[in-house]
Amino acid sequence: MNEKHWTEPNGIFIINIPVNWQYKNAVFENIEEKSPYSFEQYENSAGCFQISCYPLSERGANPNFPIQKSDSKINWLESRMDDEEFDMYLWHAQVDDQFCMAKCIYSAKDRKLSKVKKLIKKSRKALESLRVVPLKDRSYAIALNKYDNFNGSLASSYDLRERALESKSHIEIIAIVSNQIDAYLRISIVLKKQLEQKTNNIEVKYLFQEENERGIMERNIYKEAKSLNIISEEIFDELNLLYDMRNRVIHRYIISYIKTIDIADTAVNYLLLCEKIREILKSIEEKQIENEIGIYGKGYLKDYEVTLEDQRIAWSMANDKHLLKDLQRKIK
Repeated sequence: MNEKHWTEPNGIFIINIPVNWQYKNAVFENIEEKSPYSFEQYENSAGCFQISCYPLSERGANPNFPIQKSDSKINWLESRMDDEEFDMYLWHAQVDDQFCMAKCIYSAKDRKLSKVKKLIKKSRKALESLRVVPLKDRSYAIALNKYDNFNGSLASSYDLRERALESKSHIEIIAIVSNQIDAYLRISIVLKKQLEQKTNNIEVKYLFQEENERGIMERNIYKEAKSLNIISEEIFDELNLLYDMRNRVIHRYIISYIKTIDIADTAVNYLLLCEKIREILKSIEEKQIENEIGIYGKGYLKDYEVTLEDQRIAWSMANDKHLLKDLQRKIK
């Protein structure tokens, strides 16, 4: 398949896009996260695919287009709008409470190139997958998207971790691995609460922090994980000792008696503890699979073998997180 799903920021629709397409609105600071949402290939771009949605209550329904239901395949009205410089395919549809419009734009001089033909074909295929999310489910779609983005960021951190290990950058290892431990515990808390409350609701406060928002600090995450019996008293104490050392390393290396060998030892201890907590998270995921509750309650298998497609999706999410050429993976 080589596709990844993308959720509109307000949870209005979900669409599958090629794994080697990048969401461009998030790349540039002067482009807002609103319609139109633009996508291009990471490399050797043939053109741009854009998708938009607007409430029918604001725009007004067009009597020339039928209003379709979100629970069935969308029939798109396709048209063309070319000029001397650019060719543009246009698609329109009215679905539930939304007017949806898509564009495929490329240079007119490239219209005969095979990469342009592939772009048009992939654009049509992406539109076949688009589904407008029912109004009652949009909050959950937003939460699930934040969960996916959280996991993408966690996966991306392993690129930084591997680079730090290769260069034996012990302070960087401590900073990254302490972040990973915090992330594993946050997910564990979300999943454990789903199990205890027998719900699919996702508490986003653990997974995402808005700009200028006071989030939940690491030590409070440790306390909550202990109160939920996710970690033992022993692990809780070890976490706090290591976190004290982390703060000394980052803030007081020069103005204290800390030796570099102490930093190397702390990095090793963090790595060992991170693996313990990763195993704890895995056990909670397996309990969700067994009990058919929560995020892993449906569609997941124990001891699942990661496929090449899974790897490509993870690489794509990492590319979107990094936005650095030296960390960008090539995805065919």
